[in-house]
Amino acid sequence: MRHHTKGMQHFNYPLTRTALALMIIGIGGQALHAQQLAGGLTRDGLGAADPAVSATLPRYLESRSASFVDWLLDGSMLIATRFGETEQIHRLRAPLGMREQLTYAPGGVAAGAARPYASDAFAYLAPLHGGEGNQLMLQRLADHALITLTDGSHRDGAPLWAHDGKRIAFASNRRNGIDVDIYVLDTGQAGATPRLVVGGAGNHWRAYDWSIDDKRLLLGRELPRGELLSGSGAGASQPASELFVAQVDSGEITAVSFAVAAADGAAKAAGSSRKPPPKPGAAAAAIQVHDALFATDGRGILLLTRQLPAGAAANAAAGAQFQRLAYLDIGGHDWRELSTDASHDVERFDRSVDGRYVGYATNDAGGSRLVLIDQQRKLDLRVATLPAGIISAMKFDPDGKHLALTIESIRSPRDVYVLEPDTQTLTRWTQSEVGQLDPEAFVAPQLLRYPTWDRIDGQARELSALVYRPAAAAPGQRAVLVLLCGGGGGQCRPQFDPFLQWVVDQLGVVVVAPNVRGSSGLGRGLEEAGRGTLADDSARDIGSLLVWIDLQRDLDRNRVALLGEGYGAFLALQSLADYGDRLRGGIVAFPPQLALLANGAAIRRPVLLVQGLNNPGVPAYGLEQLRSRLRVEGVEVQYLAAADEGQGFTRKSNRDAYLEAAANFLSPLLR
Repeated sequence: MRHHTKGMQHFNYPLTRTALALMIIGIGGQALHAQQLAGGLTRDGLGAADPAVSATLPRYLESRSASFVDWLLDGSMLIATRFGETEQIHRLRAPLGMREQLTYAPGGVAAGAARPYASDAFAYLAPLHGGEGNQLMLQRLADHALITLTDGSHRDGAPLWAHDGKRIAFASNRRNGIDVDIYVLDTGQAGATPRLVVGGAGNHWRAYDWSIDDKRLLLGRELPRGELLSGSGAGASQPASELFVAQVDSGEITAVSFAVAAADGAAKAAGSSRKPPPKPGAAAAAIQVHDALFATDGRGILLLTRQLPAGAAANAAAGAQFQRLAYLDIGGHDWRELSTDASHDVERFDRSVDGRYVGYATNDAGGSRLVLIDQQRKLDLRVATLPAGIISAMKFDPDGKHLALTIESIRSPRDVYVLEPDTQTLTRWTQSEVGQLDPEAFVAPQLLRYPTWDRIDGQARELSALVYRPAAAAPGQRAVLVLLCGGGGGQCRPQFDPFLQWVVDQLGVVVVAPNVRGSSGLGRGLEEAGRGTLADDSARDIGSLLVWIDLQRDLDRNRVALLGEGYGAFLALQSLADYGDRLRGGIVAFPPQLALLANGAAIRRPVLLVQGLNNPGVPAYGLEQLRSRLRVEGVEVQYLAAADEGQGFTRKSNRDAYLEAAANFLSPLLR
């Protein structure tokens, strides 16, 4: 597994003395035994272990993966892969070579970056105390010396190296613990203090890139509406940001802007990808992006955006549903779209240091398609040699001759591949373990579309869903697990998910993963359409899915449960409140703040609540109050919490405990 409001009543109860007493002495004579284990796990009211679960689940939990981190100048690479409990950085010197462990951070490593144009050191970000603080470290490769760059008492972001190989830029909340500012630190100066470059009350900044002369930083200022998404748990999509260029020495910032296209903008020039400049007098607006890099020509910026300049399209409102890759010449306001397919989101991109190649990945029905732009020969090259799957990282090497990719699929965990653009030769660099499983036996999902509650031009709006059905035929109707991975978070996609396969194979359950309103990959038009708030519309989409399930002859409408992580967990709670009479129960893992939960008192079905106790963005008492209140009302509540985790469970033992609790919760509910 990866990762609204209705009515007037909001679920935001104070933790009263009565509630505390009920938590201690039990409700209706049933004792509530909360057990705090040495490993930091609290198990409260969990059901007895099912022998069938204990016999089958463990072998589904032994796989591991590998993700690309960065290139070293000598052609070797840094990858992230699990060693024991956590993911650590390893060095790989050749394809399918030995993974040489470099880091031993107790809480694992969240991000890393090699010193540019060198093979002697890298910086990495180590989470502390379950995510309450992060510490930036510098590790030398020759003598394995470890240098502390920040003290770990703040929430620092990933390091971004300047081309000089000395300074790093990073985001941090160190100024007041709330706002996220941009700092620059000289790693070559012992005991150097991070220098504030850009900050401001109420702002959350992120750093995208250094200019080639290291005098400017390309920055994004998160839009306020993105704050909920940014804290919505594992798999949450990146919130959009307004784009700025900052002078590193002075901190002076300049918005990167153009006149935004209206819905009735001028028609595009036939056969031309070069767009006209904004009309004189047109109102300028800051460009909203999801990623950006300085172009290698020193004049422009490559950016991912849903926006168009004035005069760019005949129907800008429709075209802006999807994210595209574009080039903007800041001085001359020259705008060129680089991605050629306007019907799919561009998710990520990179460019070679010499500027010859630009690679980008699009989301096509949940899978990734890679396109290479050869700017020297003016060609777009679709890469057909990649395995089917999802691309989650890409980066050119320092010579621009190799493109590293992280790819996963239903039957393969994340692994690293390297593509040579000149020949389109693909080489696999890692082959991760899948334990005792046979991935070829994994069930692939079917894509379906189901009608929702509202209409477009007189026709019912349709949303997509992935449906995983057991391979073996069985008499009677199947129980259903609705997997809520979207709705303000990430799109449901066909990823490597052994636990989902266990549910399908061992429980004989049909898993339906809907892309409700607000899921990434659906286009911005859906986010803005419909009545009421986006969160409210997402919950009503679940109601429409339940109607669809009712109409399927092979599905048992009386055995339907929910599982949601992050924002999907919030959506699961709201659905249990709104549609509890049509559900058996639900698993709610790592939800965001619950202040917007409407009519929570209506929840009556069994629920498993899971959270990390050390998430500064989501105080633990919110879910604890929910647990208390539901039990006061006689609801069966199981609860699992980890003291050493934050937004999600990253330690293997904690993750395994969560999946074991989920399996034992679902087994009696859906069998």
